[in-house]
Amino acid sequence: MKREKEALKGQLLAARLSLQRELGRYLACVDEDSGDFNDTLLGQLTRDIASANRLKACLEKLGGYPEWSPINCRESKAFVQRLSANQRKARLLGNEIDAALEDPRWLTSTKIDCLDPRNFNMSTSD
Repeated sequence: MKREKEALKGQLLAARLSLQRELGRYLACVDEDSGDFNDTLLGQLTRDIASANRLKACLEKLGGYPEWSPINCRESKAFVQRLSANQRKARLLGNEIDAALEDPRWLTSTKIDCLDPRNFNMSTSD
């Protein structure tokens, strides 16, 4: 059971990393010159845009504002620099973020909870 739980945790981590990568790419499309992705994210959340709900869902899945390593930021910005203007506009529609939010690996969090022995009532008080 411990090996299965570790495998499920790995899947959940992979889903989290995928979502953070797509969120970083989205934010780099919004403002490629941003020095702080969380500042850009906050700016997008406070605007009355269709993507605000999507971005709130990202924060819920990620457990709050993510920590952006310099490598994450560089990779996101480098990815966006290789895109054409039309590809950047398409990314701002949020389809890639939607796919990362709907990743079936997020369901493993429920499975991990099910494997936790503290969630079982083993008392036999008949």
